[in-house]
Amino acid sequence: MRSLLLAIAILTSTLLSAGSFSLQVTAIGMGSDVVSLYRYKDLFTLRTELVARGMLDTAGTVTLTGEVEGTSRMQLRVGERSADLYVRPGSMLMVNTHDPGTARSINGTAHLGIEFTGIDPMDINALTTDLNERVDAFIAEDLATDEAAGMQVLEVQRKSGTAKPDSSSRPPTLFVTPVLSKVRVDSFAVKLRRFYREVDDPWFTSYLENSIAGLYVGPRTHDRDLYETFIRSKPVSYDDPEYVRLIRSLFGESLERIHRDKSDSLVKVASSGNASRMRKLFQGNDFLIEDDRLAELVMIDQLYLHHPEQLVASEGAEAIIADVAAGSSFPEHRSIAANILHELTAMRVGSTLPNMRLENERGQEKDLHELLSGAVCLAFTAGWCSYCEAEITSLIALAEEYKGAIPVIIISLDGTLEGSNAYRKRLPASTKVTWMHAVAEQQVRDDLRLRSLPAFFLLNGEKLARSPAPLPSRGLAELFFKARAEAEKGQRLKVWDD
Repeated sequence: MRSLLLAIAILTSTLLSAGSFSLQVTAIGMGSDVVSLYRYKDLFTLRTELVARGMLDTAGTVTLTGEVEGTSRMQLRVGERSADLYVRPGSMLMVNTHDPGTARSINGTAHLGIEFTGIDPMDINALTTDLNERVDAFIAEDLATDEAAGMQVLEVQRKSGTAKPDSSSRPPTLFVTPVLSKVRVDSFAVKLRRFYREVDDPWFTSYLENSIAGLYVGPRTHDRDLYETFIRSKPVSYDDPEYVRLIRSLFGESLERIHRDKSDSLVKVASSGNASRMRKLFQGNDFLIEDDRLAELVMIDQLYLHHPEQLVASEGAEAIIADVAAGSSFPEHRSIAANILHELTAMRVGSTLPNMRLENERGQEKDLHELLSGAVCLAFTAGWCSYCEAEITSLIALAEEYKGAIPVIIISLDGTLEGSNAYRKRLPASTKVTWMHAVAEQQVRDDLRLRSLPAFFLLNGEKLARSPAPLPSRGLAELFFKARAEAEKGQRLKVWDD
C-alpha cells in the first residue's frame, strides 16, 4: 500500500509540474511581424530555446501554445523587441503591446513593453510585479519607514488587477545597494512577509525570501548572517532569478580568492580537468564545505563568469566544466554545464559555421556552404539598421577594390524578402557581392549569437577565422589586403591567419 501511495504521489507531482499553456499576444501597429516565445534553458547562462512561434494576423493578434514544466521564465519577442514573463502549466495569459515609435535597436535587444489583461491577482506575473515594484519603491523612496505610504502603493496595484510591463524584470541596483539600514530592511521584510502571508505559492515564497535577501547585500553585510538566514539548509532554487543573483553576490569573489591564495593548486587542478578536485578548492570556503551541490554550482558559475579574465586557462576551465556536463551527480548541473560550454565555444575561431536557411533575391533557396571555399567575408545586416548602411557600403567598396579575390556574402536579416530587396537596392550595386536573405532571421541570430548589427565574420572555407571580424571602418580593409597577398602566394586555405 505504501508503494502504491508513493507511486500515486509521484504521478500527481509530475502532472502538477508539467502541462500546456497558451499566450495570446496583441501587438498594435507592428504589422505582420513574427512573434516568438523562448524558454530560458537555465538562469545562469540565459541560453534560450524556441517554444512557440507565430505570425500576427491582420488584427495584430496571435496565440502561442506549448508545454511547460513548473515555473518557467520565458522571453517574448516581437520582431527584435523582447520582454520577459513567467509561464506555468495551465497558464492562459493575454498580453498587449504596441509599437513605441522609437528607432529600432541596432543590437536586437530593444525592450518590449507589455501589459497583461484580465490577469488573476494571484498569477505569478502579477505577484512578482507587485513585489518588484514594492522593493523598487523601498530602495528609491525609503518607504520602509512609512507603512501607510509603502503599503498603499502595493494595494492600489493589487486592486487594479493588472500588472505592469515585464513582470520578471529586476533593476541592477537591487544587489548593489550599500546604504540601506539593517533596521529599516528588517522592518520592511516583516511588512512584506505579513502582506503576502496568504499567498500559498512555494515558488513565490522562495522568490520573496531571496528578494529580501538581496536588500541585505552590501558593504555593511555580515556574510555569515546572510548565509545562515537565506542559504544554509535550503534547497537550491535553480528556477528563481533572485536566488541566482543572491549566490552570485555572496560567492562572487570565490574564484578570485582561490587565484590569489592558492594559485599553484588552482593551475594544477585545472590542468587535470577533474571537477571533484576543483570543487574541493572551492570548499575551502566555510559556506560550501558541507554542501557539494552548492559548491559545484558555484564552481561552474564562477568558471563561466570569469572565463574572459583567464583566472583559469581556457582549456582547463572548459575541461572542468565538460567533466561536470558529462558526469555530475546533479542533473541540473549537467544541463547548466552543457549550456556553459555552448556559450563559451559557439562561434569560436576554428569552429564550423552553423547551417542556416537562405534564399536569393528571387526567393530561391540556397545552400550557403556551397559558396564557402577559400577565404570568404560574411556580413549580416538589416534594412532597419540605419547605422549598418555606412559599413555595408564600405564593404561593397572593398569587394570592388579587391576584384573578387575575397568573395563577399551579405546576409539580410530583414523580416521579409521584399524588405531585403528594397534594402539591397538602396545600396551601391556590385557584381562582386552575393546577397542572401535569411528565411528564419531570428534563428540565425540565436545560432550565431548575434548581439548587434552589422556583424562581420572571416572564414577559411566553412571554418571561422575571425569571429567577429573588425568593421570596414575599423581595420577590415587591412585584412583584405593581407588576405589577397597570401592568396596570390597560393595560401588560400589559411589566408586570415595572423
